Amino acid sequence: MMVLARSHAKLGRYDRKVCRSGGRRYNGRTARDTLPACTMPAMLYDDEYAVPIPPGFDLEAASAAELSRLFENARCFSRFHSAEDGSFVHYDDTPALGRTLSYRVDGDGMLEINDSFLRTPTVLRNEVADIITFQFISSLKRSEFLGDHKNIHDLGPAIIVTAIPGREFTYRVPKINETIRHVVVYTTLSNLMARMGEPLDAYPAWLKDILEGRHHQPRQRVLFLEDVHGDLTGPFFRRPVSGELLRHWMDAKFHELLSIGLQILKNDDGFVDQRRHDTSYTRGQIIRRARTILNREYANPPSLEELARHLGISETQLKSGFKSLLGTTIRQYIIARRIEAARLLLSENSHSISEIGDIVGYQDHSAFTRAFRRLSGCTPRAWRRSHRPGSAAVSA
Repeated sequence: MMVLARSHAKLGRYDRKVCRSGGRRYNGRTARDTLPACTMPAMLYDDEYAVPIPPGFDLEAASAAELSRLFENARCFSRFHSAEDGSFVHYDDTPALGRTLSYRVDGDGMLEINDSFLRTPTVLRNEVADIITFQFISSLKRSEFLGDHKNIHDLGPAIIVTAIPGREFTYRVPKINETIRHVVVYTTLSNLMARMGEPLDAYPAWLKDILEGRHHQPRQRVLFLEDVHGDLTGPFFRRPVSGELLRHWMDAKFHELLSIGLQILKNDDGFVDQRRHDTSYTRGQIIRRARTILNREYANPPSLEELARHLGISETQLKSGFKSLLGTTIRQYIIARRIEAARLLLSENSHSISEIGDIVGYQDHSAFTRAFRRLSGCTPRAWRRSHRPGSAAVSA
């Protein structure tokens, strides 16, 4: 039996898995990492356990020993590995955890549908390894403060991509008194490119570093979806089929979302100025193309000159068209995307604030804090504190 090391806990808001490191290590790699690719097992997604959060218990400050004691009498409520391929994962009747439906495609894949409104603070735990997840969030709200006036804008859907190469204990703390509605694709990380027939070189460097063994810690990215993707999550909450047909539908939806998630990751590989514009595009289509590029390049955007040249229009046409169509400047749009991505990662709580600033494009921590305060009305640290389960919202 392998005894796992345990480090500081990291807790998530959106009922998404976030990690803390574990695993026996050999020269900086876990035992699982040392297996040759041809013998690599399917993803590890162990049984899930749940316990109510005791009053006054500070999950973020809790030590590994305190968390272990908290889960001594935890209730196991889901068992992925005991489910058969092509079947729904059994969930024990736990009303406090809301409505969750998970479907096991096979040992390499699972699809989770969460539609919950929780009233009791609860922490969930399980162990994972060699897994990548695509969490599809249907709608994002951005709060922008102008003086004492608060405006809320709908930024549309996004994906949180989480890659976990080694063995991790994960904890999640769903937000209470708030509807949680999302769909998550879970699949094996190490054999993903081989299963999908995809070239690794087509994907971003951070993912290549993990798959080629140069990076061994979990990584997350926030990617924003476009109009072309339509309503990806809506059908899951009004399922059009039932009975045996539901299994076929779930299989198809798993592969659809996985393919879309990978395509968006592939598109996130970086701005390539050599791509030629299509002269048949209308001005509106060109500006929407600019928005698509900025949605994935917000952390390291091209210059106005590069973007305009790539689109085949002048800088003046780009700036005026963007402001006319989207009601904001390109700079303001980039900052809004950065801050919204930061807020999602702060909710996940799996990174330090300085790491989040770096992920979304700020090498200067003070610049990140200023931009975050300007759009959110508080500092990143205060926002994270206010979005713990049971916390009150931060006022302007």
